[in-house]
Amino acid sequence: MKISYEWLTELVDLDGVSPHQVAEALTRVGIEVEKVTPVDLSALVIGRVLKQEPHPSSRNPLWVHEVDLGTETRTIVAGAPNAVAGTLVPVALPGTTVPSGTLVRDAKIAGVAAQGMLCSADELLICDERVRAILLLERGEPGRPLTDVLPSEAILEAEVNSNRPDCLGHIGVAREVAAALDRPLKRDFMPSFTGGVDPPGGDLVSVAIEAEDLCRRYIGGVVSGLRVGPSPLWLHRRLCSAGVRPINNLVDITNYVLLEYAQPLHVFDLRKLHGAAIRVRRAAAGERLLCLDGVERELTPEMLVIADQDRPVAIAGVMGGEETAVSEATVDVLLEAATFDGPNVRRTARSLGLRTEASSRFERILPPELALAGARRAAALLVEIAGGKVHRDWPDVYPRPQEPVRVQVHPEKVDAVLGTHVPVEEGEDILRRLGFHVREADGGAWDVLPPVWRLDVGIAEDIVEEVGRVYGYDRIPPTLPGRRHDRWMPAQPSVDRRLDAVREVLAGAGFSETWTPALVPHRVLAELGIAERALQVSNPVSDEMDGLRTSLLPSLLSAAALNRDRGRVQPRLFELAPVFLAREPGAQPDEPLRVAAVLPAGDADGRAAFLELKAVVDACAGALGAPAPEYAPERGPLHHPGRCAAVSVGGSALGLLGEAHPRVVDRYGIEGRVTLVELDLAPLLAAAGTVRAKALPRFPAVARELNVVLEEGVAAAEVLAAARAAGAELLETVNAVDEYRGAQIGEGSKSLNLALTFRSSERTLTDPEVDDVMRDVRSALQSNLGATFRR
Repeated sequence: MKISYEWLTELVDLDGVSPHQVAEALTRVGIEVEKVTPVDLSALVIGRVLKQEPHPSSRNPLWVHEVDLGTETRTIVAGAPNAVAGTLVPVALPGTTVPSGTLVRDAKIAGVAAQGMLCSADELLICDERVRAILLLERGEPGRPLTDVLPSEAILEAEVNSNRPDCLGHIGVAREVAAALDRPLKRDFMPSFTGGVDPPGGDLVSVAIEAEDLCRRYIGGVVSGLRVGPSPLWLHRRLCSAGVRPINNLVDITNYVLLEYAQPLHVFDLRKLHGAAIRVRRAAAGERLLCLDGVERELTPEMLVIADQDRPVAIAGVMGGEETAVSEATVDVLLEAATFDGPNVRRTARSLGLRTEASSRFERILPPELALAGARRAAALLVEIAGGKVHRDWPDVYPRPQEPVRVQVHPEKVDAVLGTHVPVEEGEDILRRLGFHVREADGGAWDVLPPVWRLDVGIAEDIVEEVGRVYGYDRIPPTLPGRRHDRWMPAQPSVDRRLDAVREVLAGAGFSETWTPALVPHRVLAELGIAERALQVSNPVSDEMDGLRTSLLPSLLSAAALNRDRGRVQPRLFELAPVFLAREPGAQPDEPLRVAAVLPAGDADGRAAFLELKAVVDACAGALGAPAPEYAPERGPLHHPGRCAAVSVGGSALGLLGEAHPRVVDRYGIEGRVTLVELDLAPLLAAAGTVRAKALPRFPAVARELNVVLEEGVAAAEVLAAARAAGAELLETVNAVDEYRGAQIGEGSKSLNLALTFRSSERTLTDPEVDDVMRDVRSALQSNLGATFRR
């Protein structure tokens, strides 16, 4: 949003406060200002054109002007013809740099002296678009500084949080600035309106809301006797500073109020409405509307429209229709101020591909009480600028009035949540500066009534946040959460700290940690076969963010594909994050914390990648002090059949490890094979013990190898388990390091190469002792698994 500093100075006392200080104050209270663009007009002066003649020799259309600057007359060449004799114009003298960045020089243009420059609106940064016309002033004295009639300006570009639609208007921003700097506001922003001419507005037009679930309030103000024309310079400048193109005084007034109050308005030509009636209803199937942008759009029954007696005349909250738009012949108007359902406006705007200034505010859910304030402000401006007459007794259909919200919070809760002491008087003062009504309730608690424009405040924690952000988060000392005193220490590390060990193992193995959005395309989950417990977002921002992830792997695969496209040949990625699994209707979803990793294979058959990722899983369990994981054949929707293993610890299932299914690899456009793992961390943490340091061995180890020939169906895990059981206390480790299949061992068999390490904690082992244990291992493998042995 673009915020005009000059506009703010009319709303709040900013004497002695620079635009950059305003930007710092807004950022401090939660409205992040990203850029401040100064528009310094102090070096420019006012000139009066005495004479205008075509340039005598230029090939391009140029005009030569004699300009009165009070104490002197100068010749200035300009490329626009509208600065005729008698007009007042802004003049930049040689040596001056205009706000757009052009340095004015004393020169000759096609042989004619050019002793300055007449400025257009875009050169003064009043508008964004290139303008082929000199800016004409409405008043001023030749030779006086331009700032006499056009104050210097600064444009602040800010990011407004979605829960603060009131701050999409300058009044909402002014309230924040006033609270942050403890400065007074200059006027009441809830205008009253008395009087009005006959006949009553309700006699001239009727209003009916037929879809009360989609429209909370609709006001139809009637204003007659209007004169349509260009807006005055101050209004033109205000709109341009906010990036809105001026059209005519009637439309400009509605846009001005939108930028001031954050309340969208619309004006219909009253004479073009059929039946002098307004019906707020759902569109009928197949209805079409020619919109103000010249595009005819087909409507659906899910969309809310504003209709007269016969046809739709506007898409509610998005855009009006061309057939009832105001024109130069308009005399009487119906001024619309309404409150529409935010999610419905968002869905309508997205389905039509039509996001407007109005829809961007309605979709954030505006308070219904704001509609009347905006309508009254617009009516006053229509009288002031367009000479209209406001009729009394407007139709105001308000079937579900906005209910006040009361919140009770004890001042001690503010201290407990923020972790610092905020004096009670200061906390109350902050709330009052923000427009909250505060009184003392039983037991010293605050009974707080939020202002009507703050629909986002409803619980005690919201009140604490309001106090904290204005008090200043930078004033809160850094402390540990929980009971804040020196002797308190956490009983055990947090889950996040315990998982640092998993992060270290994965990072040490060359994996890079990623953070991906929890929102993913629901259609992708369905395509991959993992949408069984998926939750869909009812009002998604886009089709690419309409579901909650049930697995971390799709996002990791997308990231891996992106890395490969950017030249990283073998991206190793992992993520630690929750997934979201639906339960029974109405219940909160399960949010298990998981770790997932993807490893593109560097070999042809993907075997090495599988074994490497398996070793990483084993190392993660070891780093947490958990027992060694167990593996068993399994099938998974994302995995290649026959190349997937279920991972468990102590009988508790953790997840799956295996090669990605070819259709999954093709879906993400990754060349070669990819190995995936995704594990639930809760069972792993539950099985984890205390990791304790061990003394270095005092006696040397003895290493042996054993080549075991087995039937193809015997799992390596069974071989290792049998070897460990037979090796008793002297067998320190046993690992399968290689596998062989070939003619030397016959079809249907395989050979496992085992690496065994023997050690005693009491003495150095002798070869005969190790030979005895090796005989026990061979015997166990032979009797239990039918193994034979080869050299």
